[in-house]
Amino acid sequence: MLRCFCAGVLAAAIVLLGIGQAEAGMILLAIETGGADLAGLEVGQRATINVVLSGLEPDAELDTLAGTVVYDQTLLGVPVITAGPIIPDPLDDPLDYLISEQPGYAEATFLTFGDQPADRIRSNGLFFSFDVTALAPGRGELSFDYTDATMPNPDDPWDPIPVLVETTGPLPFTVVPEPGTLMRVAMLGVVLAGRRRRKNLRRAAESHVPRRRTGFPACLWPTG
Repeated sequence: MLRCFCAGVLAAAIVLLGIGQAEAGMILLAIETGGADLAGLEVGQRATINVVLSGLEPDAELDTLAGTVVYDQTLLGVPVITAGPIIPDPLDDPLDYLISEQPGYAEATFLTFGDQPADRIRSNGLFFSFDVTALAPGRGELSFDYTDATMPNPDDPWDPIPVLVETTGPLPFTVVPEPGTLMRVAMLGVVLAGRRRRKNLRRAAESHVPRRRTGFPACLWPTG
């Protein structure tokens, strides 16, 4: 019984070791601002969001890299995606790089079956960027919903080697009303406050005017 148990433990260890060896290193995908102050986006303002790759070793290559960024679609508009410079140009196949631009959803996927180094991602840098327009005041965050990466397998091109993808935490943002809106709201508040004050003064003045009581002769009604 003990011998069977030890043999089972050893087999499990070999399997786990094989899995560990199958993964080829680790890379990092980060969500970064393209320059806009995300703590104070004004309604109508356009902001660029960058998805940046780092951690790829100098001699390493990726034949797959994918990333999906999600956010509150009521606060930021539909993304407009642009490929980054690490994407091979020209592509081995036009379908090697695909994007999806949906409300609250920005996705880019690179996947190639090209057998030349120039067909693959070989450096760190900007994977893709997307522009969004602030729609309404509120607070939200941009975060990764899905990532994937593989390296080419020299022994079997149809069985790529998985790569561990680490990601940065959510990137917070705040959308505020545009200055013109704030000014109009402030002016409206002043106008309403003035009207309320005049109405209160009118009521106060009317409350001090004596009213004629029913049944009193007009000659007895005080006039002073």
